[in-house]
Amino acid sequence: MSGIVLVPLDERPVCTSLPAGIARIAGLDCALPPSGLLPRIRRPGDTAGLTDWLSAARQTASFAIVSLEGLGFGGLIPSRIGHESQAEVAVRWSVLRQTGCPVFASTLVPRTPDSSDPMEEPDYWDPHGPALHSLSAARAKRAGVAQAQAAVPREVRLDWIGRRLRQHALALQAVELAADNTVGRLVIGIDDAAEESLSAADQRALGDWVDRCELGDRVFVQPGADEIGAVLVARACLAVRGVRAPIIGIMCSDPEALNRVAPYESSRVRETIRRQIEAAGAHAVFLGSGIGDSSSGSVSGIDSRAAGCDVILVVHPPEEPRVPAADWAVAPDHHLDPHQAALTADLVTRALTTTTLVGLADVARPNGADPALVAALDAADVWRALGGFAAWNTAGNTVGTVAAQLVAGWAARESGTLDAGAVRLSVARRVVEDYGWMSLERERVRTILGSPRTRHDNIAEPDTGNPVLRDAETRLSAVLAARPGLERVRIEPGSLTLPWQRTFEIDLNLIEAG
Repeated sequence: MSGIVLVPLDERPVCTSLPAGIARIAGLDCALPPSGLLPRIRRPGDTAGLTDWLSAARQTASFAIVSLEGLGFGGLIPSRIGHESQAEVAVRWSVLRQTGCPVFASTLVPRTPDSSDPMEEPDYWDPHGPALHSLSAARAKRAGVAQAQAAVPREVRLDWIGRRLRQHALALQAVELAADNTVGRLVIGIDDAAEESLSAADQRALGDWVDRCELGDRVFVQPGADEIGAVLVARACLAVRGVRAPIIGIMCSDPEALNRVAPYESSRVRETIRRQIEAAGAHAVFLGSGIGDSSSGSVSGIDSRAAGCDVILVVHPPEEPRVPAADWAVAPDHHLDPHQAALTADLVTRALTTTTLVGLADVARPNGADPALVAALDAADVWRALGGFAAWNTAGNTVGTVAAQLVAGWAARESGTLDAGAVRLSVARRVVEDYGWMSLERERVRTILGSPRTRHDNIAEPDTGNPVLRDAETRLSAVLAARPGLERVRIEPGSLTLPWQRTFEIDLNLIEAG
């Protein structure tokens, strides 16, 4: 038996290519279902076909990583808009009880986004999404509920809350799968939640059940969604390679900033970091700033060896809250903080003197990387030495990705199976997407195309014939060529595409010149 099999959340690269790339770092294969079984945006995947594929694949694999939304509904958006009952989904999950390799699984607490964009939601999100978001907050705070209810038609309210009820019942059923050892490890992701919302309330309720069932070492309730497949693949790498859990030291030049709640999340960034690292199978130790001060619960100083750390995760801290909030996707703001960027880059340089495995999570601002930080890292010439980097979407997405890169890297180094080329490609992919596309090219492309700022656009022209995308591919190639240590990584010509026919995310193929 060898390798990992994955039933992904959906067909996007962060749910398929990213976890497969994490496995390659440790010299492992990660098999995916045939593309014809996967969803296509709002069209559900073939759940019967996925069940048959998983049942067969588990007979020869070492581990199976299963998105319960992918298996039960045929994908993320289908889980939000589908009409399956709890009982119907439970029948589809029953394949997990069959004999085969161990299973790690994930499920999600649904979001209620403050948007009238129905692209990923039920059709009534246009126009009722913002009012439903307000109703979620009112119910969570138990204040102003009647007024918030009055702003939403009754049939819409009942459908929305009925879907949340179904998903909450399914999450409890997933906890039961962990309690009876059908699932060896479970991550319950909180998908794009506000601090005061029904999602946050559901997070607390599920956390209580995990505590009551004494499952805290195997079930994790935390912010995140799309990165969970990669996180669980990393945990499986430790098991397949027979490597002990690493101790990951967390360093930040402003440790107090980790007590902030990042946009689209329901808890402090410090808690997100701890939970993502634990979900990936590692232990977290907060080391402070390394510049002479420390934060509550942190170990002061940069000497990771004295703290017994195997790996270092440097965190570029979240910005101070501002109104309106800056966001590389919907509210680009090019007022940067070069001083903070220099402090973070200096921490990376110093961390590399104490350990050979260092990663960097940029959670300064959602939906992209800090250009000032990228410039500081260029000047420090550290790209070639990094074992992990990410800066995409939410803090949970970013931290989970870097945690996965580092844990897989640790498993590979300890077992002698490290694929250094896979590490470079993993870092380069995040640089070209999180910095090149999200922070630079996306805004330019949207301006050229006349895309809306607050809603997802729809690019109907085929990717291969779109001159705007072909020009963007050339410019992204220059982004990689300009990064010391990554200049040999190339974008395969003509490979840039829009997986969901929108500019929010991209797909591309990276190759390394010989």
